[in-house]
Amino acid sequence: MILFSPPIQLPKTMEDHASFLEKVESFQSNTISTSTPPEWTDQDAENSRQFLDSNDIRVGEFSTFHWGFDHQDAAERDAAFEHYKRMIRHGVIMGAHCVGFSTYGDRGMPGMWSDSTWTRCLDAITRIAEEAEGAKIDIAAHPHAMAPLCSVDRYVEMLTHVDSARLKILIDIVNLTWPQRIFNTTDLVNEVFDNLGHAIVALHAKDVIISGGSGVSAAKGMGVIHVDEAVPGTGFMDFETILKRLDMLKQDITINVEHFDYNDTREGQSYIQGIADRTGIPFT
Repeated sequence: MILFSPPIQLPKTMEDHASFLEKVESFQSNTISTSTPPEWTDQDAENSRQFLDSNDIRVGEFSTFHWGFDHQDAAERDAAFEHYKRMIRHGVIMGAHCVGFSTYGDRGMPGMWSDSTWTRCLDAITRIAEEAEGAKIDIAAHPHAMAPLCSVDRYVEMLTHVDSARLKILIDIVNLTWPQRIFNTTDLVNEVFDNLGHAIVALHAKDVIISGGSGVSAAKGMGVIHVDEAVPGTGFMDFETILKRLDMLKQDITINVEHFDYNDTREGQSYIQGIADRTGIPFT
């Protein structure tokens, strides 16, 4: 089953309930992607779960990323671990489909793709996977070109190294896209699903665009290539193949059109829904 899971912040006060419910209804989905604010206690999470249950709303992706995951500083790594322990605990309380995590640590540093950083990353993933096993909830690894988990090959290595049935994938195909792959995203999509499809439980849906590197800019010595995310339907991402491959999977998948304002998020979701309607792929 494929479920839209739009990003909607949980209401913090009773006064926020009406606007929250209005926003959920506008997306025509009873599943949301969200997280609890850092100041919330377990009781706050429990109260929010009761409110969601009373309105037949479920939590799909549950995630807020921490930037110390595989940091060189052990104190930063421990802080990230405590963050994800809390996310796992609250994810269980909220009845979440999965708890997302990312491998940001020494982002932007020369060693972020090094073997030593990757070893720290695998150790950290093993550590939180053990927490997830005990809590009986899936955790889902999120990729980024500027993080250790930066390729399909690294995903495969992660799944081989970390022996946990609770370790899944929060796939973001744009985050695995390099300039030379932008004009043929179909091959990248198929590579992702051929190798990782069995473990995917959530998808970040966004498009990819490229700018620079040609014409007047290049003539002036400004030929720098920029790869950026965009609202679904405005770039080169092959969403039809993505949906067809998702539809072939046996497990439930949540789709989160992330990083955009309210109107663009709705526009992106509508574009994806249009492809699903045209191709006969069922959504919930």
